[in-house]
Amino acid sequence: MAVSKKPQTRLEFALDYITGEIANGNLKAGDKLPNEKDLADQLGISRTPIREAMKTLSIAGLIDIRHGHGSYVREERGMSALPLQLFQLYLEDSTPEMLMELRDIFDRNCTELAAVRRSDGDLAAMRECIERLKKLTSAKNADLDEMLKADLDFHRAIYAATGNKLIITVAEFVLDMVAPWVKKSLDVSGRVQAVALHEQMYQAILNRDVGNESRTSVNANMTHFLKSLEDEKKGT
Repeated sequence: MAVSKKPQTRLEFALDYITGEIANGNLKAGDKLPNEKDLADQLGISRTPIREAMKTLSIAGLIDIRHGHGSYVREERGMSALPLQLFQLYLEDSTPEMLMELRDIFDRNCTELAAVRRSDGDLAAMRECIERLKKLTSAKNADLDEMLKADLDFHRAIYAATGNKLIITVAEFVLDMVAPWVKKSLDVSGRVQAVALHEQMYQAILNRDVGNESRTSVNANMTHFLKSLEDEKKGT
C-alpha cells in the first residue's frame, strides 16, 4: 500500500530546526538558545510549538531549561537519549500504514536473521506463544488483550532470536506503537487466521528459510493486517 508523505507538524519543524542547529555546531554545549519569541518569529510559527519542542528536548536530555534564565545546550553526556526520544515522538504521530511499513521492514529482516541464529530455546518460546494464541482463539469470549499479548510475544521471541540487543530495543518501541492496531486487526478478522499466519512464520524460522521463502510468510501477515484495517474503516 502506497503511503503519501505526511505534512510536517509545527512541533516537528521546531524540533528539526533546533536539533539541526546543534548538530551543525551553530549551537554548542553551554550555549544559550534564543528565547521563545525570537525563535517563533524566526521560524514563522507561534510560541506554543516552540515551547513544546523545548520541553521535549529537555526530557531527551539535550537542553537544560533554567527558569528565569533561559534554555541552554547541555553537555555531550545528555545528547545520547535524543535520537530514541525523537524516534518515539515521531512514532506517536504516525499513521497505522506508516507504522506497519516500519514493522514490515523489521519483520522481513528479523525473520531471516532469526532463521539463521535461532536456538532450540528460541523455537520453544515461539511455539509457546502460538499454542497460547491457539487456545485463546478457539475459546468462546476469549480476552482480546490476552490474545494481543500472545501475538506480540511471538514477535518478541523472533526479535530475541536475532541475538541483537539493538534490534530488540528498537523493535519494542515499534511494537508498543502498533499494538492498538494489531488489537483492532484481531478483533475485526484476525481471530480465525491469527494462528495460521504465525505458524507460517514459525515454519520459515524452523526450516531456516531465507529469501523468498521467508518473506512469503511475512507478506501474508502484513497483507492480512492491512486488509483488516481497510475492513475496519469500511465498518465491515
